[in-house]
Amino acid sequence: MRLVVTKRNRDRVLSRAKEGPGQDTPDDSYRERLVKYIPVETIALFIALYGITYYLSGTESWYPAVARWCLILGLLGTVLYLWKGENVTDGVQLGISAIGFLIWVCALGVITVASLPFYNAVVAGLLLVAYVFLAPLIDGIPDIR
Repeated sequence: MRLVVTKRNRDRVLSRAKEGPGQDTPDDSYRERLVKYIPVETIALFIALYGITYYLSGTESWYPAVARWCLILGLLGTVLYLWKGENVTDGVQLGISAIGFLIWVCALGVITVASLPFYNAVVAGLLLVAYVFLAPLIDGIPDIR
């Protein structure tokens, strides 16, 4: 299961796993959260699609629009893949993974974001490093009952 186990969602995760709630299950470790928060599958898919489309038509004047559509589809694909494919229902985890996808794309410096007037490759790289090390520390929004 790819859903991050935290104190706030332990009972819900255990009931979905067909175990009884309230059993002693530890929270996910830093390493487990790191692996679950980074959407590796959709980042790899985006790199492949972007690379293929850039090779085929990267010099065309309309290519930046295609690159933007690849970015939008990658972002939507991240959320849909985790939600439907991996059964992740936690909105916090979906949001962290979607933001992570955008940060990885910015760090890659693809035409879609590199053409923005405020884009800076050094800042994007530093943001990626900070995200990778700090995202697993996020526990999420506690359930209010």
